[in-house]
Amino acid sequence: MKIVRHLAPVLVAALVWAVPLGAQDSTGVIAGKVVDQTTQQPLANVEVAIPGTPLRDLSRNDGTFRVTGVKAGAQRVRATRIGYGSQFQEVTVPLGGAATVNLALVPAAAILEPVVVTGYGTQRREAITGSVSTVDAAAANRGVTINADQMLQGRAAGVDIIQDSGEPGAGRRILIRGGSSIGVGGATNDPLYVVDGVPINNEATEPQPLGVFGDPMLARNPLNLLNPADISSITVLKDAAATAIYGSRASNGVILIETRRGQSSGGPSFEYDGYVSAASPARRLDLLNGAEYRQFVQGKVADWRTDSTAFRTRHPGADTVFTIHFADSAATFNALDPSKVVLGTANTDWAAAMTRNTVTHNHNLAFSGGTEDTRYRASMNYAKEDGVTLSTGLERIQGRLSATHSD
Repeated sequence: MKIVRHLAPVLVAALVWAVPLGAQDSTGVIAGKVVDQTTQQPLANVEVAIPGTPLRDLSRNDGTFRVTGVKAGAQRVRATRIGYGSQFQEVTVPLGGAATVNLALVPAAAILEPVVVTGYGTQRREAITGSVSTVDAAAANRGVTINADQMLQGRAAGVDIIQDSGEPGAGRRILIRGGSSIGVGGATNDPLYVVDGVPINNEATEPQPLGVFGDPMLARNPLNLLNPADISSITVLKDAAATAIYGSRASNGVILIETRRGQSSGGPSFEYDGYVSAASPARRLDLLNGAEYRQFVQGKVADWRTDSTAFRTRHPGADTVFTIHFADSAATFNALDPSKVVLGTANTDWAAAMTRNTVTHNHNLAFSGGTEDTRYRASMNYAKEDGVTLSTGLERIQGRLSATHSD
């Protein structure tokens, strides 16, 4: 009996140690790395999980992950991330060891609910009760587009754009649902412009040169400072809801402009786009040449002399009407003898002299990238558009840098 009493504690202790030892030996580890299949860059925040179990891990900035406590044997690994297609892979976990799995995710477009930018942030389109129009900048920035408001032309219902002149960069008046003021006391019908949440002064700028009689030339467009290639979306708020957000300045509506930001996926990227276009006067007026104009003037002079001679014949010198209108007409009458009229031999086409054929250049270079926490984008733009009329045109050299960081 003494032997039994001594063996019982030993057997119980052996069982206690054997159970956790067996459980420990029956699990393993799955480790590896997740990359983008297209760029082969590491992907962060990818959820790597074992379906049907609570075991999972998020990949780090270098794309590595480590799932512990996985039951030994055949297992199925699932990797998911927003913007990428899910991937499954079979793996065998060794008893008490580690299995290595390298995953490559394929980018996939996700179907998201459309959102609208408002003064308080973004909302789902179906939740908006006011009248809103949204313009996709990628679809609107086609052809020769120098100014941001050109992207709105014909793409937003109820928005009328009136250009002051045909000069490149000339001022434009934008009316949302017509005008609400007759312009007395400095009131205007211009909407409020908000760029990335910051209202800007939409008073038209004036160039340095002076026009005829020393007056300033026509006003220029204040949106010339924005490069259309840097714009991601344009939203037009048309009704009283805009006034509720921005106050009396928005009584004529609001135009919200959102610019492009850096992307966290795919690693750093360079972008370049540009175009070269040519322009010429579409139609020239059919005017008289020099010889035709001289013939016209001489004919009119002859007609005047004929009419004056007939008038003298009908009215004697004592006639008051003749005295008033032709008292000093003798010198004029003799000077306008068609044989003495000298108009020169010039044959200048002034319409052709004041117009020209032009070439337009527009070049955009951008560098963007970032991580899940920090995103950046830098861009440069050079645009030059000469007008078909001499001394008109627009030249813009612009640089832009944006960066966002979230903890």
